[in-house]
Amino acid sequence: MLAQLERDFPAMADYSAPQRERTAEDVAHIVEFLGVALYTDSDDLFTGFIRWTAAVLTARRVPARSLRPALDALATELKDFPRATRMLDRARRHLDEAVAATDQSPGAPA
Repeated sequence: MLAQLERDFPAMADYSAPQRERTAEDVAHIVEFLGVALYTDSDDLFTGFIRWTAAVLTARRVPARSLRPALDALATELKDFPRATRMLDRARRHLDEAVAATDQSPGAPA
């Protein structure tokens, strides 16, 4: 999956070893939350986690849109699982809305 992320998010090519490690940890957290959301059948749990993660990344000056390639890669891997697909689709919509809102906020880069 990290290889797909490198293809879909070219900025990863310049990541240091610690940054790659953090990225792998972030992906692991996303997978863990998706698993719990599937177990509890709670789309809101997963979308809430993605919104929170986007806010944390933004606070750390990492673009929230950097989450999208990870969600896309998971959707590709889990395409045969309708509940997972549903949750990932919903999370991507919420993420896209959050990114659009951030891009339109005062002081956002043009």
